[in-house]
Amino acid sequence: MSTEDAGAAIPPSSQSHFAKFQNFTPDDAASFDDEFARLAASQEWIPGSQLYSQERTIAINAELKSHYFSSARSTKEAELKGYQDLCSEVGLSRFDTTQECQTRLKKTLVNIVDLIDTRRTGKKVKVWDSFADFRDYTLQDGHTINKEEAKKDGGYLASLLQRLGGHRKRSSKGNGKGKGRQGTHSGRITKTNRK
Repeated sequence: MSTEDAGAAIPPSSQSHFAKFQNFTPDDAASFDDEFARLAASQEWIPGSQLYSQERTIAINAELKSHYFSSARSTKEAELKGYQDLCSEVGLSRFDTTQECQTRLKKTLVNIVDLIDTRRTGKKVKVWDSFADFRDYTLQDGHTINKEEAKKDGGYLASLLQRLGGHRKRSSKGNGKGKGRQGTHSGRITKTNRK
């Protein structure tokens, strides 16, 4: 699939989340991880800190929104088009409803940062067949996500997050099978609830 198939134009740098910071010059062609590392260093955010995790989640959400949901007006039609573009990007059909797109995306194993980099760098996104391989890849960098931030501003990240604890099994309610650590999510991002 070509990037034109999903309407893939890189938003102007003036629309980029990274352009909102003084004394920081965005590089629209840099990978998300490289760009965020430069931004974090310029803002003196300490990797692993709560602030770093929160700002990273805000940046991921903002980048996803600017690349797929950047319509000047937020309408149901614009939202559907954004989800259809996400579906196309990962090799799914362009479904007729937002809910159907979200449901299908939730079942698709794709790293959120890699998905953003498809638009930033032109690199084709990998869709994983093996949950164990996807989880290993996604957890290798050990980044965290602020779940409250992920749910804000339309909750666009929610349809892409995956639980990464344990094996991916469907279980009937209450039998205790298929449960992993509660609250672990993907996007080369994890969140573990403290007990």
